[in-house]
Amino acid sequence: MRKSKEERKRDRVILEKYHKYLTEKELEPLFQHVNQWKSGELPYYELTELIHEFHKKNQEIWSTFNGELPRERLIFFAKKELKMFNEHDLKNEMYQRWLHFYDED
Repeated sequence: MRKSKEERKRDRVILEKYHKYLTEKELEPLFQHVNQWKSGELPYYELTELIHEFHKKNQEIWSTFNGELPRERLIFFAKKELKMFNEHDLKNEMYQRWLHFYDED
């Protein structure tokens, strides 16, 4: 079933929030490490290694949002992790199966 323009817009907003959430979750520790480096608590070579690790994680995030997952499943994960399920979502048969499957992990 094709989604309405309003539903597609809502999905875009949800995915934007999820992308921001995932990226900031990885950026925050890096920010703390930069501050540690700036204050002399962390050697330069360790900071560069941490920047490299962040870059790999950021590439994974990019892959997630650019084809690795079907869009509807990505929306499901976004709603689940951001606690955005609404009453309609909780009645959605597909979401119910996914909730059951992913809650067993």
